[in-house]
Amino acid sequence: MKRDETSRKPLLTRVNRIAGQVQGVARMLEEDRDCSEVLNTISAIHSALRGLESTLLEDHVRHCVCDAAKDPKRLEQRLDEIVTLYKRRLA
Repeated sequence: MKRDETSRKPLLTRVNRIAGQVQGVARMLEEDRDCSEVLNTISAIHSALRGLESTLLEDHVRHCVCDAAKDPKRLEQRLDEIVTLYKRRLA
């Protein structure tokens, strides 16, 4: 799926926010901050990543898979991708 600037920008904003949170964890460790503070930040990072993952998966299904439905061979390939992604997520 080709993303235009309108759909790409919010995703990049989320990724940059997550990157900032990860850098924040490094600073917190360097500053010897309380474990609970560090763990809360890590939990927030996990949540942010799950949200990003959810958004991308929804985009994949709504655009890539739906577009592939026009061609049975491409559709099968896209469905295999979803199954593989889901299995990897559960592992």
